[in-house]
Amino acid sequence: MTQSTQTTINKNLALAEIIEKAGTIGEYRAVFYEKFLKTDIYVLVKKGYDEGNSFNANAPIITFEDQKIPVFTDPKHIYDQGAIQDEMSYMKVNGRSFLELAMGHTIIINPFSKVYKELVPNEIADMLNGSIFNVMKDNVAHIHLPVLIGKPEHEPLDLLRDLKTTFTAIPSISSAYLGWLFNERIDQKPHYIFAVECTTKNAAEFKEIADVISNLCKPHLKKEEYIDIVRLEKNGNFSDYFYNQDQPFYTK
Repeated sequence: MTQSTQTTINKNLALAEIIEKAGTIGEYRAVFYEKFLKTDIYVLVKKGYDEGNSFNANAPIITFEDQKIPVFTDPKHIYDQGAIQDEMSYMKVNGRSFLELAMGHTIIINPFSKVYKELVPNEIADMLNGSIFNVMKDNVAHIHLPVLIGKPEHEPLDLLRDLKTTFTAIPSISSAYLGWLFNERIDQKPHYIFAVECTTKNAAEFKEIADVISNLCKPHLKKEEYIDIVRLEKNGNFSDYFYNQDQPFYTK
């Protein structure tokens, strides 16, 4: 794998502390997204709901009047700053599993704390399909993650066959590459990255392509696995590797 410069940060902080640091230290945004997907969170439910039940789409989740959903990194944060005085019922659920159930909604993490984080629907979709980890942007800066990238030892042949078949029906896709990505700061093990070269420059259209790829990948991945999806273009993310050291698994 090709290695780039790395910065040491503390990945072992509690999720609430990571949220605080992510507000001022750009590198912690990647840590936040990754940790949220893997960590258990707490969701308010109506009193009387059996907390012994497994969390599911039919659980009576409590939302704000604007339909945003409050979630908490720890039950103690439900009562931050005295915003809630009454004892509340809540359920614990894995962060990724909850986002999959709450697609289309805006989530507010620790809404009563001095530092909170809002996740909007597009951001949540990018977290679930992995594209949030490619280039994370805000109004101030673009953050390029230091990574190791190379060729996977084992190619997912059934998945690649499904992707090739689907890509033939998408005129804007001209080629696609498969890589093996590892970010020492946030990854426990490497994962697949799909680099797609296409004629469209429209972000919404590429988002639709990324969603198609993500949905096709789900049956081929284990529950804890995820992928990255990037638009491949000259001088873009990972372009040197894919253009100079790899071959596409699909070409129009």
